[in-house]
Amino acid sequence: MSKLFVDEIQPKTTDGIVSIPPQVAFNAHRNSGGDTAYNNTIVFNSTTVNIGNGFNTNTGKFTAPVSGTYFFNTTCLTTSNSTSNDLQIRVDDTNIAQGRADVASSAHNSVSVTVIATLTENQVVSVYNAGGDGFYGSTGNYNTFCGYLIGATV
Repeated sequence: MSKLFVDEIQPKTTDGIVSIPPQVAFNAHRNSGGDTAYNNTIVFNSTTVNIGNGFNTNTGKFTAPVSGTYFFNTTCLTTSNSTSNDLQIRVDDTNIAQGRADVASSAHNSVSVTVIATLTENQVVSVYNAGGDGFYGSTGNYNTFCGYLIGATV
């Protein structure tokens, strides 16, 4: 069996400062403002977590503070309707992932979309109502949007 002897372990530093990888995470929800109609971005107006300050509750959008690979998930509740409802996660207003609730009768349904995306700094991620009557927007935190940095691009 081999043995390794080390006199000293030093952290990787830049000019004597220990480098810590960037930390980015958010958890947002929509709990007021009414329903979100077809062809509109869903504005998640409140956060419980916003590490890195990338999420804007005025626009409901996330702006990547650093380049890297990110995880995103959204779950939204449809209004009580009888049409199909399409929900998209978009990067810079381009659809990168989509989910659908096909509704046969007037009822609420949940739609979830999950995606892993590689972003460059300042790219914007949003959730969009791409079809159907709308998504619920009042109390109850039925609509959520979360994301986190898996790893920064070096």
